[in-house]
Amino acid sequence: MSDADIQVVSDSWAGIQRVAATPKPPEFFEGRQGYSAGFLGRDAHVALPSIGEPISMDDIARLEDGSVELRYQHFSTVQCMSRRMPLYSACNIDGSKSKNVPRHDTWSYDGRIAKEHQMLREAYGPGQEGKFSRGHMTRRQDPNWGPLATARKANIDTFFATNACPQWQPFNEGLWGDLEDYVLGNAQGDDKRISVFTGPILRPDDPERFSIRIPRDFWKVVAFVSEATGELAAIAYLMSQGRYLDSGVARDLEDFGTSQRPLAFIEAETGLGFESLAGRDVLDGADLAFAQPIRRFTDTKLPA
Repeated sequence: MSDADIQVVSDSWAGIQRVAATPKPPEFFEGRQGYSAGFLGRDAHVALPSIGEPISMDDIARLEDGSVELRYQHFSTVQCMSRRMPLYSACNIDGSKSKNVPRHDTWSYDGRIAKEHQMLREAYGPGQEGKFSRGHMTRRQDPNWGPLATARKANIDTFFATNACPQWQPFNEGLWGDLEDYVLGNAQGDDKRISVFTGPILRPDDPERFSIRIPRDFWKVVAFVSEATGELAAIAYLMSQGRYLDSGVARDLEDFGTSQRPLAFIEAETGLGFESLAGRDVLDGADLAFAQPIRRFTDTKLPA
């Protein structure tokens, strides 16, 4: 790729980043097997969520073979065409094989789906212009495990439009990763494996900025085999940037309203169904309105 194919763009927090104008061709992704439902073990099968109302399957980007799953190294995403951002990402994390890989700061479009259904510019840019950071749904470090060459490939794969949503940068940093690391530390035995699903709640009344509707809320579901019980368990979280969108000001983490919520609440708000995690949520049976505020990752309720 020549220098003419790459535009240098400033970001509100991460400094100078680059956007490749030419999408990566389908052959770039050869060999990517994506998210693995059997990653946590034979007795802990965790499938990708089903898609139901109010989501229309006509609004989901499809590959040439008609499928909707975009497979990357150790993770997958599904893309919403009208919002030009992922409906969700799903990632397998093996903490025992994690590799420290240098940051890759060239963002790209995925050539397996139409470029017009992806976004890397409009709402993204310097914070002083009121713009947003490209917030990874699958965290950059999460799929970077296994042999070093594989980890490097995974690192690059997280920098696609299909894995990014507009987020205010201080919201984008910090607590999400701490929560994942905390749950990873409570996964069973030496494997330290978890599967993480992350995405925006895409509502029709989300505020519009730069002709893009910006999600107010983001969710995360973590599945793991509990060290305490030896059983498959799930934890669901919600984090909101609504206060920042409403006022233009957010002072600390409490302004982001991070909370542990029943998995059923996430399903009701998103239209996604986590059938393989039925009865596995540590808040299973709680009222949909129940919220456990999270001010530090140790506030998380784990399996007894």
